[in-house]
Amino acid sequence: MPFDAINLSVLTEELKQKLIGGKINKISQPEKDEVVLNVFNKKNYKLSVSASGSLPKIHLTEQNKPNPAVAPSFCMVLRKHILNGEITNVFQQPFERVVVLEILSGNELGDSEHKKLICEVVGKSANIFLTKGDYTIIDCLKRIPLSSLADRPTVPGQKFEFLTQDKIFPDDFEKIKAVLDVNQNADPNEILKNKLLGVAYPTLVEMTAKGISAEEVTNNIKDFLIKLKTPCPQLITDENGKPKDVTAVEYAYLNGQKKNFESLNEAYDSYYGEKDAFQRKNERTKSLSTVVKHALNRIEKKTALQLDTLLEAKNNEQNKIFGEIILSNLYKMKKGDESLTAINYYDNSEVTIKLDPLLTPQQNSQKYFKKYAKQKKTVEYTKQLLEENKKQIEYLKSIMQSLNSPLDVHDIEDITVELQNAKLIKKPQLKGKQKPKPSQSKPMQYEIDGWTVLVGKNNTQNDKLTFGTAKPNDIWVHTQNFTSCHTIVLNPENKQVPDKVIEQAAEITAFFSEAANSSKVSVFYTEKKNVKKPPKSPLGFVNILSFKTCVVDPHEHADKRK
Repeated sequence: MPFDAINLSVLTEELKQKLIGGKINKISQPEKDEVVLNVFNKKNYKLSVSASGSLPKIHLTEQNKPNPAVAPSFCMVLRKHILNGEITNVFQQPFERVVVLEILSGNELGDSEHKKLICEVVGKSANIFLTKGDYTIIDCLKRIPLSSLADRPTVPGQKFEFLTQDKIFPDDFEKIKAVLDVNQNADPNEILKNKLLGVAYPTLVEMTAKGISAEEVTNNIKDFLIKLKTPCPQLITDENGKPKDVTAVEYAYLNGQKKNFESLNEAYDSYYGEKDAFQRKNERTKSLSTVVKHALNRIEKKTALQLDTLLEAKNNEQNKIFGEIILSNLYKMKKGDESLTAINYYDNSEVTIKLDPLLTPQQNSQKYFKKYAKQKKTVEYTKQLLEENKKQIEYLKSIMQSLNSPLDVHDIEDITVELQNAKLIKKPQLKGKQKPKPSQSKPMQYEIDGWTVLVGKNNTQNDKLTFGTAKPNDIWVHTQNFTSCHTIVLNPENKQVPDKVIEQAAEITAFFSEAANSSKVSVFYTEKKNVKKPPKSPLGFVNILSFKTCVVDPHEHADKRK
């Protein structure tokens, strides 16, 4: 996508017109690598700056993102230094993806000071800097210590250094023509693609416009730069309507459906609204999946050790028998003996029992009884632990299944809170009387022949559906022997629910289950009044008093899941 310095120059001009003279009245950091400035300048604007390594960006946005309960440290620094400040200038480092906001704000003494917010949207090294007027770094989003091997350390107190590249400026037409003259028989795009500063390849193709001679290509580049002064922002989508590219002017060599926008900021906001949401969801889902997988691995390792303990205690009954044989043969032994050979009266076999020569016969007998009692307790305790591990594994698998459902940001927040409550990830420290935000997620909803079917996407929703939303005569559906969503067929008029509706609800349930890749899945269904919550059980756990079973194909009626 041509989010290059050429297109960014048009976007920067729009930011100048809308933000200069504006007052920063709110600063938030909804993502670890994204900052949002609310600016009032006759009307409200929201400037989103992302230093994501895979999707760096800067543009005005209409998107709303939930903020963390506790503001990150960089956000607090920005609030301290530039909140209520006035934006006095916006400029771009020539032909680089770097935008600078000059801000006049007060300090602790009430004096006005110039600060600079420098936004580098340059791929993996993307960053956001807050500096003094002389470019001394106050803080930055991503600190690179002096001890690192990086070419440009970024820590408070250092002088900020702008990016430098040994390339030709796109408006240095003499140098461009000279380079092309030296390589007259080569493809101009291949010659220039690594030599022009701040130009993505799709933009380069558009700039050169299939020119052949050095003079023709140079003139085409001149015409393109002139064309940028009267932009015509476009969003290009593929055949499915999915955003693919954004350009400041029409690119004749980019294929796809083209939609015009009044401003480049609006075009980028439309593009990134979907792209960023999809990527953030994937990143968070992957991060949470990693946490759950590590927890599962820990429990599986503990389970293996506990099974080994049970195997070691398998012959524990023999210790009791040895103790009894010693007691019945006390007359044959004396202190100092190292073994006893006697008849095992349980099976009439001859056994040799090791003795501790430092102990009396009675003490040797008690030693075997104590070992028997200890191992018996160990077996009982280990069996309890194994049962707890089984439940914990089942619970973690239910979370993993939730992460495979079609989630939105609120669903992911539910799962995050659930993992925090399970102490698998750290819970944020709320300040004062601040309360956790209530869940805003909603279950999936389907209509089947006039019947409403609700499907939970995570354990929080499953619990709410089953023990909050569902009425006694509603139909509750869940897979047998596999983790799955909780599905509710609403039955407000207490009618007989048709078998066809239950079957399709079961197919949906099987599709959103651990057994989704199977061809046949056994599914429970029953009235909700037969479903109870076990005391002190985790989210999503239930006991079923009675049920019926049907076998379905998870992939039938795929249209119901669109």
